[in-house]
Amino acid sequence: MECSPGEPVLSLPLTMLDESLLILQEARSAWNVQFEVGVDHGLDADRLRRAVRSCCQRHPMARARLAPADTGGRPYQWDIPDEVDGDPLQVAECSDATALGALRADLYIPPIALDSSPGFRVGLAQRPDGDLVLLSASHMVADGVGCVRLMQTIARAYRGEPDPPDPLPLAQARDVGSFLAPQSRSEKWARELKLLRRFHEALEPPSRIATVGGADHDGFGFVFRAFDIGDKTPGLVQRPPGTTINDALVAALHRTVQSWNAQYGIASDRIGVMMPLNVRPASRFWDVVSNLTSMISVSTDPDDRADLGSATAAVARQTYETRRNDQAFGLHDLLATVQNAPVTVKRAVPRLLQLTGDRFVDTAMLSNLGRLPQPPSFSDSEPKELWFSPPCDPACSVSVGVVTCEQRLSLAARYRYEQFDADAAEEFIDLLVSQLGP
Repeated sequence: MECSPGEPVLSLPLTMLDESLLILQEARSAWNVQFEVGVDHGLDADRLRRAVRSCCQRHPMARARLAPADTGGRPYQWDIPDEVDGDPLQVAECSDATALGALRADLYIPPIALDSSPGFRVGLAQRPDGDLVLLSASHMVADGVGCVRLMQTIARAYRGEPDPPDPLPLAQARDVGSFLAPQSRSEKWARELKLLRRFHEALEPPSRIATVGGADHDGFGFVFRAFDIGDKTPGLVQRPPGTTINDALVAALHRTVQSWNAQYGIASDRIGVMMPLNVRPASRFWDVVSNLTSMISVSTDPDDRADLGSATAAVARQTYETRRNDQAFGLHDLLATVQNAPVTVKRAVPRLLQLTGDRFVDTAMLSNLGRLPQPPSFSDSEPKELWFSPPCDPACSVSVGVVTCEQRLSLAARYRYEQFDADAAEEFIDLLVSQLGP
């Protein structure tokens, strides 16, 4: 669908990325994105509600609802009405950590219905030392960058500031085929070869994280850590040449899984970490509320993980900039092979993952938004807190989200209740942070 600036969008087809996550969610577990902003003062609930409503008017995907798909050839489609169907804001007095945990459970654990709009929830935690605005968005509606944009718009509307328009109409910005499709036959072959290598790699199932204190019910909890990047984090600043902070973080997670499993007498052979990648072009890297994320898998073996430096170098060989796009585009190529299949066939694909023993599902996930050029803020100062985390799958049972503001790195880990109890989750994340320290 093509549309011009200012023309109302009535419907949009789901992208292949949207559709794959939707079908995966139907078969396995809810996929939502967490993004939170804390302030050092109290916020006005009515003013925030108006700001959320303004955000829904500003971004078409904030009003999107899923049209029913039949079992034949008709594809999934987003219908975008002029108004949202409900008020997504929930206000709660959170005088302690228990009350805040209950609000997070309400926002993040239940699946977000997509047959009504908006496809996100907002919470206002009223705390004695400053309020917290919480956003839970369906990954099909907004990825991590999309959640940043939603929160930026909400914060700007709350403060009465203008929100700059996105540079392209939504339908054009979501046309992933225009910038993900191979540009030549040789590029197509190279990408297909990478897919074949991925299938070969998956012949060795990824190691799983040792379960400690896991419960027998669904859901997940959170662990939060924040620290300044500097002398106390040499793993991030004293990296091998040609590597990035993200490489070091992914490597640290690999080594954390290995060390954790060793404590409980479980061998760690191939460890795979799923790494979401923003596939927006560089010129509009922070624009558009939508799902414009691909995934790559980064694997290491025991020899790679001798120390953090060697693990970081092994990760960097797989995330090197000239290869990163090829790997991200590989998922696009894979999805394109089933693009025209009936919905019933597509729905069978995630169930096949279970029949293979989840060997194509990685050990853990790490998503790094990087340093935000314009952090959402509800006051004239930088936000007191910033938290972000991606979804976690029943097999890929721990996900780590990282976001940086100036030199402050905030890490939020999401873990499934079947994987850890609260104490074990804290211990696992402390082990992760220690990989980066002295």
